[in-house]
Amino acid sequence: MDFFEAQERARRITWKLIALYLIAVILIITSIYLVTLVVFGFAGQAPPDASLLQQLWQPELLLAVSTVIVIVILAGTLFRIAQLRKGGSAVAEMLGGRKVEPSTRNPKERQLMNVVEEMSIASGIPVPDVYILDNEENINAFAAGFGTNDAAVGVTRGTLEQLNRDELQGVIAHEFSHIFNGDMRLNIRLIGILNGILLLHIMGMILMRSAAFSRIGGGGRGGRGGGAQAALAMILLGLALLIIGYIGMLFGRMIQAAISRQREYLADAAAVQYTRNPDGLAGALRKIGQTKEGGKINDGHAMEMSHLFFANSFNSALDRVFATHPPLEMRIRAIDPAFDQEDAKKKARIRKRMEKDRIAGAEAKARQTSGSASGQPGHAFGGLESAHPALRPEVILAAIGTIGEDQVNQAGKLLNSIPGALREAAHEPLGAEALVIALLLAGREPATNQVPDWFRKQAGEQMTDQTNILLNSLNKGEREWFLPLAELAMPALRQMSESQYDHFRDTIERMIREDENVSLFEFAMEKLIVRQLETTYSETKKPSIHHFHFKTLGNEVTLLLSAMAHASESDTEKAWAAGLEPVREFLPDDIQLLPLEECTFEKLDAALDEISASANPVKKYIITALVHAITSDDRVSVRERELMRTISEAIDCPIPLGVL
Repeated sequence: MDFFEAQERARRITWKLIALYLIAVILIITSIYLVTLVVFGFAGQAPPDASLLQQLWQPELLLAVSTVIVIVILAGTLFRIAQLRKGGSAVAEMLGGRKVEPSTRNPKERQLMNVVEEMSIASGIPVPDVYILDNEENINAFAAGFGTNDAAVGVTRGTLEQLNRDELQGVIAHEFSHIFNGDMRLNIRLIGILNGILLLHIMGMILMRSAAFSRIGGGGRGGRGGGAQAALAMILLGLALLIIGYIGMLFGRMIQAAISRQREYLADAAAVQYTRNPDGLAGALRKIGQTKEGGKINDGHAMEMSHLFFANSFNSALDRVFATHPPLEMRIRAIDPAFDQEDAKKKARIRKRMEKDRIAGAEAKARQTSGSASGQPGHAFGGLESAHPALRPEVILAAIGTIGEDQVNQAGKLLNSIPGALREAAHEPLGAEALVIALLLAGREPATNQVPDWFRKQAGEQMTDQTNILLNSLNKGEREWFLPLAELAMPALRQMSESQYDHFRDTIERMIREDENVSLFEFAMEKLIVRQLETTYSETKKPSIHHFHFKTLGNEVTLLLSAMAHASESDTEKAWAAGLEPVREFLPDDIQLLPLEECTFEKLDAALDEISASANPVKKYIITALVHAITSDDRVSVRERELMRTISEAIDCPIPLGVL
């Protein structure tokens, strides 16, 4: 599935969700209005000769009821969404999740972290926080968050204990599909909507209890008959709210089913595409089906969050009609048509057919020979080049927002090639800080062999010594390790306090700018670190979309295309012309290549901030232009790769490992 199309489809479904929400609110208001008319006798106040419609039409009462109900539902919805504003971690903690330490030594937890890290590095998205629901013995999992920077992946204890690595990888790949396809933001909004509707049920219980207590407390006072009548009316109204609350719950299940069921099929199909191992995912689904309770979650939030999970987390009599997930047997057969057949030859033919049915993005499997990281000092976009056998624009564009078996395998090999000391440092909070500083120093042009004196005075001997050890390992290692190591360090860096993060950010900004020669790698590192960590430590979230047309970004696109053209030492003019070709109709006729000195990192930073607030079709045009510029000479430089990685990270368009 096209990444940009999937993101837009999720956005369109959001409008469908809003429409269903409004219908539910209108039906609830109508129901409560009619109940209020009957219970409190407002219908009897109309003239005797009034028609039924006139008796039922009480505008003042309708306005009062509508106002109260809308306030209650909106308050419940906004409260829950605000409660979950931290993103995936808030959802995981609400479900009773325990965050897995990146440095964990537990074999099962280490296996889970390795699978998640491989999938993240392969797909080009940040490594999410990982949670375990220790109190849940059944097999299930979820992904939650507003975007890639605040995503969390969670699994139950039963998932860790009962699944092998292939099955666990299939489940995690399924959840990563939800991240790619923009399902997470939609799912969190759905949680808020369900909470608003369920508040009516709670209000009904409160009214009934209040009326019962008022009758008991006021039994010996005057006006007993009137008080009893009022209490009875409150009890009846409370009972009606209770029933209407169940109707709201029913409507909520309808909304969950309408939004979730087809997306589960898509996520299953994507997981098979990512791993090329249908037996892994099918095996996990079989094991769920073999248990009496399936994927049931015992936490009290299981019903309202059922649509988040890998399998049904909440069972009820309505599941046949309004289940949030398709039946397990149908999901297994969609993955493995040979389900329940013992004919091994037929299964082999099916697997062979699946192997031939690769998407175009799989053509990018050829791994690029690593180019030299060296460049001339002061040349912001310099770098040697290397040939790329499958460097075609359509292949790269098809691969965005997806991964294949080759990328996952390549990510595993890359991670295994990184020395253990560097990986261990990435998993420890203090080690991760030292690693980022070492990466910045190793990525300078030219690279340095020791930390500056001011850092020793500021950070102390222990941190300085650790940074020097890591710097020595990096200078002896491969440049292709650098950005993946920075990604691996993110979960550990998120464990800093706010004051520690402020100090850390000031340190890296000083480290980057002290030599007055900011390299492209340093710029990429700053964008990666600040963009990801700001989501955790700042109230500022993803910018709202305000660019719906390519023409409103003419200056920004000109700057990005010029920078990318200068990143190609082969032929700057050719790269500029190739990048301009697919978007020429949207830009002014007099557009010209900007000189290198005008492509400053400060301007690039501002341009990326604007482009990140663009609609997905606009982003697709921009990425298309940049990809054509890169592929104009059938070669890719180190600087082209790093600049493209920075741009894709900044505007939420993940490019899988090995595609560039």
